[in-house]
Amino acid sequence: MKKIFFVIILVNFHLAMFSQQKVIQLYRGVAPGSENWTYSERSDSSQMPLVYNVSQPTLTVYLPDPKIATGTAIILCPGGGFFILDMKNASVDVAKWLNEKGITVFLLKYRLAQIFTDKPVQEVYSHIKR
Repeated sequence: MKKIFFVIILVNFHLAMFSQQKVIQLYRGVAPGSENWTYSERSDSSQMPLVYNVSQPTLTVYLPDPKIATGTAIILCPGGGFFILDMKNASVDVAKWLNEKGITVFLLKYRLAQIFTDKPVQEVYSHIKR
């Protein structure tokens, strides 16, 4: 746990010097436990910007303006019931709002269960009804 925290601090310092937003792959190659996963990430913006079938987790760093940076950072994990990730309301919009308050945001795009159709929201609702 200390190593992860240290890496996040180093990445934050490095990014503060070179850019305002950066995507970090959490694993080189395949993430442990998903070696046999054959599906690939997809997105759907028909109802809201969302992603599904995530098998390669990432952290996207959103840095505030250095003039208002407070030195505070959070890891933001968007919702979606482990089947979809709301990439607007519960993530990017929140990250930008927190940046306006001087807070650095690490937006976690975590691995998700597989969606088998092109209608991820309807498929998630069908799982809930069971």
